[in-house]
Amino acid sequence: MATNGPQFPGDQSKHPGMMAAEALIWRAFLRDQGGSYDHFDYNVLLGAGVTPPDSLVEPYRSASIRASKLRGDVIGWRGGVPTIFEIERYAKASAVGQILAYRAAWEAVGGSVVSPALALVCAGYNPHIQPALTEHGIDLYVYPVDFSSLAPARLRS
Repeated sequence: MATNGPQFPGDQSKHPGMMAAEALIWRAFLRDQGGSYDHFDYNVLLGAGVTPPDSLVEPYRSASIRASKLRGDVIGWRGGVPTIFEIERYAKASAVGQILAYRAAWEAVGGSVVSPALALVCAGYNPHIQPALTEHGIDLYVYPVDFSSLAPARLRS
């Protein structure tokens, strides 16, 4: 499986699909809030995918559908209620659009009986997104973590 950037040993299995910076932020969230959730699903495919033309044969047809689905960073579960998490080093308007698209894809395929909660976890964010977060009920968690451990050893002195 390909990675999305530098990884710490074991991160790929613990937090699949996350870049190292996202994993640092997520670990800070887990230390603070993780105990209030029953469990977490990572790198979750969302939505029905796009159906290719009938002329596309298996196994390419299935692979095409799978590749066209959205990929959510994390789904947290608390008492049967899902929370869709987006993790970003620096959250901007695009993160708001992503999480709203994830919710729409989740609901389109009947992901659960209840509508999922939405949460954005980041180290920093553009303050202009705050009204959109409020309007759409997206919880914001900010963890300004130290990213110096991601720098090459020759630069860490």
